[in-house]
Amino acid sequence: MNEENNFKLKNSLENFDQKDDNADLIVSELNDLLNDERTYRDMGIIIEITKTVHLLIKQGGSRSNKILAHPNLIITLTKLFNTDNDLTRLLVSLFHDLSIEKNGIRLLLLTGVIPILLQTLESLNDDVINFVLTTLRNCLIGLNNESAEEIQAHNGCMTLISLLIHRHSNKQMNFLADCLLRLAMFNTNAQIYLQTSKLFLQELVTILDETNYNKLSFTLIRMLPLLSSNIHTKSILIQFNIIPILERILHMKYDHKIQRYCLLTLRNLSDQIIHMDNFDSLIITCLQILPSTNDILIKMYIVDILSNLSCENQSNKSLMIRNNAIQILVTIIIQNDQRDNIIESTLCTLRHLTGKCPLAHQAREYIRIDHAIPYLIKYLHTKEHSWSLLKTCIGLIRNLALSSSNLVILCEHRSVYKIGNLFFQMKTIPERIELFITTLFVFCRQQNEKLQVSIYDQIIDSGCIETLVQFASSTNLGRIQQMSIGILDDLSQSDRIEHREMIRETDKSVKIAQFLQQN
Repeated sequence: MNEENNFKLKNSLENFDQKDDNADLIVSELNDLLNDERTYRDMGIIIEITKTVHLLIKQGGSRSNKILAHPNLIITLTKLFNTDNDLTRLLVSLFHDLSIEKNGIRLLLLTGVIPILLQTLESLNDDVINFVLTTLRNCLIGLNNESAEEIQAHNGCMTLISLLIHRHSNKQMNFLADCLLRLAMFNTNAQIYLQTSKLFLQELVTILDETNYNKLSFTLIRMLPLLSSNIHTKSILIQFNIIPILERILHMKYDHKIQRYCLLTLRNLSDQIIHMDNFDSLIITCLQILPSTNDILIKMYIVDILSNLSCENQSNKSLMIRNNAIQILVTIIIQNDQRDNIIESTLCTLRHLTGKCPLAHQAREYIRIDHAIPYLIKYLHTKEHSWSLLKTCIGLIRNLALSSSNLVILCEHRSVYKIGNLFFQMKTIPERIELFITTLFVFCRQQNEKLQVSIYDQIIDSGCIETLVQFASSTNLGRIQQMSIGILDDLSQSDRIEHREMIRETDKSVKIAQFLQQN
């Protein structure tokens, strides 16, 4: 039987030319051979059959399609995997070439090759491991969702992490990291597994800290933003000291993409270190990069980091103010006035720095000196989709109004009128009322007579007096009622008769309306 089989195979290969019908004949003969159980007694014939199948695949085009149209060939050969070392190497190479095209990947998925490849990663043969990793990576690139689902369904993450821990060559480590990255990108279960595996996260941080192989570093860095999006993963990464490692990488001045991934990760982590100390160097690094880059994404990530780190941390606020944060942030506002996404974070950071802080007065002065106030007032608009931006802007203006030297320019640009008018428009939205009233209250506390007149005029012109009177006469509004009463008291003591008359007349009309409503 062996001689007959060898003759058939030899005859097929000798006639293997460029005619498609010969490829049909060879595939048919290969099927016949594989259907004959006697074939399996001679490993030499099996190897020749495998070589022939591989050759057809490498030829591409219609020849490769002949194999794709007969998945039973691959299924049968797959069953022989790991029965012979030479055959295993041939099959791994064959699978690799199949993974180059999408139809080939579909065949690998259909014929159950993926779990067998994962088992093969336990091999000590580096050549085999390289082919398998490249094949898995090709599958994840070519058919990402389907391949990721199949790999993770067979404990792909666990297998790859185990291999990563054993520290193979830099090239293999990079392929492993890239496969894990793509698994996390395209499969939710894989992403969750990686985010919650302390073993993997510790290994990732350790490798990133120790490796000098740039490709591996970059792959791991690309993975970090995805991992750090999970709140539980954040604390683990911080515990493993990822922040100083990323800061060190930022100082290496790699290209913008690497900087982006590092800063995006730091932004994700920064909301977990708000009340922690010892991040002075990170703040200084961010403030050094910010004015030196034109990359808008890098600017956005850094401003978000500064916004988080300046929230309720007086030490961080003072450090930023002493290191020109105000001037740098003002420049961003002036240069990017059409970009609401970066403007909001910038205003938020300035609001933090001008609030409760030993250097808050200095920060408020810097904003005026840097001619930023007119730029801030322009964001007092009524775009409903931009309420968070408007809220941040009003909060910052309220802080600025605490410094008497800022009030002149705030009044000149009619900021009080604009805030009062916005208050009148949004008076029916409970969660927004207090912000407007507290801001107007701060303005009304101004002692300069000339400015008082301007402030009172703007409040009255804005049309919000009736609303204030209604809130002042309510009995269940607490702080809002108290501040409304305070604003009206200030207005009723104005030197201007028309101001006092306006308050009295409005008070009467509101009480009459309330009486009629009750009766």
